Amino acid sequence: MSDVEETAVVVAESRQMDMIAKDHGTEMTMAEFSSWLGENIASASVQNALKQAAFLLCCDVIAQDIAKSTLRLREKLPNGTSRVVLPEKHEMAAFLALEPNRRHTWPEFIEMMVLWECYTSNSYAGVLRNRMGDPEELIPFQTGRVRTLVEGRDIFYDVTAGTMQEQALLGAVSMRFHERDMIHVRGRMIDGQDGYSTLVAGRDVLDTGHAIDDFRTSLFSEEGQLRGVFKKNGDGALDEIAFQRLRSQLKILMKRFKAGVEPVVLEDNMEFQAISSKPMEMELTKQFSEQISQTCRLLRVPPYKVFQMDGQKYDNLDTAEKMYVGDSLIPRAERFEHRYDKILLSRKDRLKYFFQHDREEMTLRDSQRETERIKTLLERGAIEVDEARAMQGFNPLPKGQGQVRLIPVNMSVVDRNGKVVVAASSTVDPNAPAADQPAADAKSKKGA
Repeated sequence: MSDVEETAVVVAESRQMDMIAKDHGTEMTMAEFSSWLGENIASASVQNALKQAAFLLCCDVIAQDIAKSTLRLREKLPNGTSRVVLPEKHEMAAFLALEPNRRHTWPEFIEMMVLWECYTSNSYAGVLRNRMGDPEELIPFQTGRVRTLVEGRDIFYDVTAGTMQEQALLGAVSMRFHERDMIHVRGRMIDGQDGYSTLVAGRDVLDTGHAIDDFRTSLFSEEGQLRGVFKKNGDGALDEIAFQRLRSQLKILMKRFKAGVEPVVLEDNMEFQAISSKPMEMELTKQFSEQISQTCRLLRVPPYKVFQMDGQKYDNLDTAEKMYVGDSLIPRAERFEHRYDKILLSRKDRLKYFFQHDREEMTLRDSQRETERIKTLLERGAIEVDEARAMQGFNPLPKGQGQVRLIPVNMSVVDRNGKVVVAASSTVDPNAPAADQPAADAKSKKGA
């Protein structure tokens, strides 16, 4: 792979584009954010889901937890284990050590890919190759920008760049990719082609969350407006003139009441009777917490990951974290890893190499347990001193002093054939006398 080689791409359509400047300095209001979603996200269902904090936060957590684990190229070893391939040993290892494209870093690329897999169970990235057929860039796409075409047994993907940012990244308005050049990660696949979208599978949960959000908005909007009626104490009805006068007074006094200037005092013994429901009476807090739990269940994320700590105990977090990593993160990461293998490695290389996210970096780190783990590995001779120092972020010892292992004196070092390489100091010599037996008796028994 050469940095100076041209990228070989097939452009289906292109046109002259004007230079547009975008200011990222000002903060967007909620109305502007909703408008931005409509212009930049190619699916209305995704727009509605992203406006729900619980759904957005669950997807963020999954994407960040996978993106924070380093993606490496590993080599299979004869003993069933594997080792990390250094950048100078393979071109794909060097590719992982640099960047996926001219604009993104690897964590940014992986996070976007995982986010769209969470949203729609389909994630796309096109591969731009050089003239030798080696991958040079990986371009991530929104799900709504990709259209699948089938011709015989071949599949093609038409990609349309809908915004200036996408056009700048792709280098064209539209482009067609063969399936061998498209990383298409599918989750919850039913028809053998596309993933069954989470937004469709969990529509009832998301609709309920949307209804709760709408109710909360109407309940607490309009400057905390109080809903109710005024009731006259005593007998008799108001005449038209008195009614219009009270109505005019009420408009003025309510404005002053909202501004916190003065209370509302009306003539003729008028009494205010509220008719709106109170949040406590409707158990709004309980419903909101239950909705968060339902959303977390939909995406298989424990509630404490989105800071919903009701009913959670710190003693159980370690067990919950292991279940989350094993049942949610690793299966999701494996789908990406296998797809990277299929698209980015040749058939010959796939027999020897594979991509893998660092499993240890996915888990919740406990400094005390991590220290105990390193200590045990070091004392049992499983790692060298320099390797233990590297796990703690320390530099190797000078002059190779750390390239040694510690072996307990009561253990023997045995090779694969069962031959003792280093005998333990406590090994019993079969010719040595017992503790309560004289040496002469031991020799006579041996001669007999």
